[in-house]
Amino acid sequence: MSLTPVGYAAFVELHYGHYEMYARARLGDAGLAEQVVALVLRRAEADWAWALRDDPAAFTWRALREAVSVACKNAPTSPSDALHRVMPARAADAALLHEFLGLEPAAAAALMGLDEPAVHVQLKAARRWRTGRDSIGGA
Repeated sequence: MSLTPVGYAAFVELHYGHYEMYARARLGDAGLAEQVVALVLRRAEADWAWALRDDPAAFTWRALREAVSVACKNAPTSPSDALHRVMPARAADAALLHEFLGLEPAAAAALMGLDEPAVHVQLKAARRWRTGRDSIGGA
């Protein structure tokens, strides 16, 4: 019988709700979001020793973003996922977490495995990207 590492259990307790909100926002389907998050967290648990060598938050976030992106190909279109169809992934993630899900930049950074200034850079990039697109579309 395998025991779940205490650090992993605390990590899941800390991040699970936000992972599920992110997946649900992108997929537009709560059931599918739960399945994707469960799959990603099983993978993280299996690779926990490896994740600890790097950064568990960054490791798990990459796996979550990848799994959600794959699931999006087979899910109905979600209005929130429009960001990911037209914007670079990190900027879209930062904008979704901060602007749509209401996370403060520090919380988004912790979730994504980035430092807070990096999230601010991504939020600025998202704003610039949207401003540029609006001016192109309005021309």
